[in-house]
Amino acid sequence: MATLEDQIELEYQMVQSGIDRYHKQLTDLLEKDLGSKTKHGRTIIKGILDPVQEAIEEHCKTNQRYNRSTSKSLLKDMDAGKVAYLALICLIDNLANNSTLLKVARNIGIQLETQKRLDVWLKLDKEVATNMINEANKKSDKGFHHKRYGLDHKIKHDEVDLPVWSAHDRINVGIKLVDLIITSTGIVKLEKKIQKRKTVYVVVATQETEDWIKAFNTANEIALPRYSPCIIEPKDWDGFWGGGYYSEHINNLPFVRVHA
Repeated sequence: MATLEDQIELEYQMVQSGIDRYHKQLTDLLEKDLGSKTKHGRTIIKGILDPVQEAIEEHCKTNQRYNRSTSKSLLKDMDAGKVAYLALICLIDNLANNSTLLKVARNIGIQLETQKRLDVWLKLDKEVATNMINEANKKSDKGFHHKRYGLDHKIKHDEVDLPVWSAHDRINVGIKLVDLIITSTGIVKLEKKIQKRKTVYVVVATQETEDWIKAFNTANEIALPRYSPCIIEPKDWDGFWGGGYYSEHINNLPFVRVHA
């Protein structure tokens, strides 16, 4: 017959199972360069989106004479909020693997070029463009590049005249966005490293960012245990909180689940 000790052991296993699941999901996303889809990645993006957007808006102001900035001319007609969001997604996706500045910049540039092409396409033929974008977004199991190739194929097939950035333009824009993210938030920095006998710059999280991510995941890994039925009579409820399970391993659960 099950005892209180058996029940508490079960509750410990419930918490540990939830921790294991949390870290498996985290590892799977990071290995696929999808850091922006992790809980800590989404929280970082939400927390710093506004200052990055403001930095982009400041950069794109056109009242400075004789300014020939490539990134400014390519970004000035784009929505700064979208630009900030896409740039942050690219950066956070590549952060765990200490990607080179060149790789991060290229990925940002490709994302922003694609967004600009879609913006223009929507103005030229909203109905067709909207339908194609919706169809691409339904392919949730496909990566960005797969969706991009599909959209590019449709654009070429319909002979739609859309802006195209050169490889140099993409990298130039991407490097500027990394610079704006660094100066406006300080969440990442550039480090010199030797790779294949060459000196390269690598985008890495600052120590403060690494410490925050570690603390965030430590706090969140215990938030969703794998709940199991009690193997002894559940603990009595003293009110709306504290009943059901016995141990401190499980957070106190309300009698009725509510969403604030």
